[in-house]
Amino acid sequence: MKMLFHYYKSIHSFNIPFSLLAGLLGLIGHDKVAGFLKGFMLSLFTGGFALSVFFFGLAYENRYYFYYNKGFSKFQLIGGAYLLNVVMLLVYWLIKFLVA
Repeated sequence: MKMLFHYYKSIHSFNIPFSLLAGLLGLIGHDKVAGFLKGFMLSLFTGGFALSVFFFGLAYENRYYFYYNKGFSKFQLIGGAYLLNVVMLLVYWLIKFLVA
């Protein structure tokens, strides 16, 4: 599990800046906070995640061997990281539902 969190953190070093940019673009023509959060969260869990996996593969192609030697395939890493994103999304929706 520790290795999965390490991969998750590495993936998000690409994902967070892209998602912040998407959040800023979400401010155009929408409510300030709601537009930012919608753009940020949508990017964080969909396209931003896909782009971060792609860019991670380009920049750190050899790191997948490190994870493979620890017993994780590329598919397991990407799937596990996406499942962690789904859990975070569910927590976000729960908080949003309870607050609103």
